[in-house]
Amino acid sequence: MSNTDHIQAESVEDVIARMKKGNIQSVSEDHRPSHGTESTLMQESSSPGRVSKNITTTSPSERKKKINVIVKQLIFGQLSQGKALKNLRIGVLGIKQDVFAKMVGVSRKTISDIENDRGHFNADILGKVFKPFGLKIGLIPSSPAALKALFD
Repeated sequence: MSNTDHIQAESVEDVIARMKKGNIQSVSEDHRPSHGTESTLMQESSSPGRVSKNITTTSPSERKKKINVIVKQLIFGQLSQGKALKNLRIGVLGIKQDVFAKMVGVSRKTISDIENDRGHFNADILGKVFKPFGLKIGLIPSSPAALKALFD
């Protein structure tokens, strides 16, 4: 059994145990190492595609950079909440919807609906799905000018 077969055959409990130990692995879109530039990370996070067999280990600092880029895109309206979740799940954790759903305690259909921007979910559900990335649901200004003023 190859290493990628082993990763795909992992149970939810195995994935959670591996994540708790800090051995989080992420999907690599192309097989070249990222130079960590924001434009490279934005390009990677804007279209993650499917979770594939191409799994590479990423450092905590690389994961944090990916999370920050995706959150920035979300805050400035470049990504929907659903696309942000999908990018985070695939780009940071590198796991499938069913594994992620079990990990956060919601159904796979709920994850699918959120990622495809279908339906309206309460703060409890959204809090559960974004918590693994160190994020929580909150209020931000709806005006782009007021939001920009916060960062200036």
